[in-house]
Amino acid sequence: MAYSHPSIRPDDKIDRDPIASFQGLEGAHYWEECFGMRSFRRSFFAVLVAVATLFGTALPATAAEDHKAVDLPIARFSDILVDPGLGHVFVSSSEENTVVVTDLTGTVVTKLENLQGAGGLALSPDGDTVFVALSLDGAIAAIDTLTLEETARHSVGWLCPSTLSITGNMLYFGYGCEIWREGNVGSAVIGPVFGDVKTGLLPRNESTVPLVATSPARPDLFATGIPDVSPTRLKIHQVSGDTVTERASTWTGGYVRDLEMSTDGSLLYAATSGPPYQLRTFTTDNLAERQAYRLNAYPGAVAVSRDTSALAAGATSTDAQDVFTYRNGSYSPSRQYDFATLQANRKLLAPGGLAWGPGGKWLYAATFDHDIPGVTLNILRA
Repeated sequence: MAYSHPSIRPDDKIDRDPIASFQGLEGAHYWEECFGMRSFRRSFFAVLVAVATLFGTALPATAAEDHKAVDLPIARFSDILVDPGLGHVFVSSSEENTVVVTDLTGTVVTKLENLQGAGGLALSPDGDTVFVALSLDGAIAAIDTLTLEETARHSVGWLCPSTLSITGNMLYFGYGCEIWREGNVGSAVIGPVFGDVKTGLLPRNESTVPLVATSPARPDLFATGIPDVSPTRLKIHQVSGDTVTERASTWTGGYVRDLEMSTDGSLLYAATSGPPYQLRTFTTDNLAERQAYRLNAYPGAVAVSRDTSALAAGATSTDAQDVFTYRNGSYSPSRQYDFATLQANRKLLAPGGLAWGPGGKWLYAATFDHDIPGVTLNILRA
């Protein structure tokens, strides 16, 4: 597919996308063919992504334009993930068994199909693999981030895995089939070999599939929250070898829609759509509540930039600001966006529909509409 991207600023000296311009460079392919240097090629393209991010090429067209909207070829949204190393955005749809991949400008690169019940997405620490939970196939698919092709499908049992989170070499998955009306958490070791699958990590089944959150700085912890229940409990679980123990638990507002840990693993953020309409913040040592971030009605998404620690939160509001970004630990938003005032075909932020781009410069938001099938990918200056 040809890439055609406008410059971000009228006075940019670069009028082509550096990534597209250099992907055909003979030197990179020569080294890869001679030496099989996958890591060389990935590093090469990662540098190009960094250059593109630095110069801001091919994102919203002018300095005054802080938003760009692209309609995606799917009808329903499940999850969103950004690969900052190779500059791709992955959006899954469990109803359509599909993952759509775009570049950082929103241009569709490919559409991966036959991914039965494609839901939760997670990126391996080395950046080589995107894992996709396949709730209708009892498996987790592995997508090569360089070729954008499925390379493996790992069975975890007919458990309907739906949510994913990775820390260190451990992948945690929330699972539970709708017919059971209960859920739990499993794990698998990732790396050169996918294996050592364990299920039933929680001592008791929950009422539905748990959301799972982790931090790269705390491979000994994972957090869970139960969506669509009011009130609900947040829990911190301690991992020591093969033993998982509940470290802390607290009641919180109803209907948890999204969970995220801070980069250093010290805080847990919970977007709960029930009142009070806030992004609630807890410590991960004992779930003591800290100052909350004030949002508008029906909070549903939170994202942490892993390379800048910037924070984003959003709500599915029809008549107020939808997305807020925060920097440097401030509780006052650095930017706010109301989709009702933006040029987007779909105006409602999807639950769990936020993801940071590389360098914390751009935020990606998936929106939907109750009356218009489809998903819009919004690129917001952060």
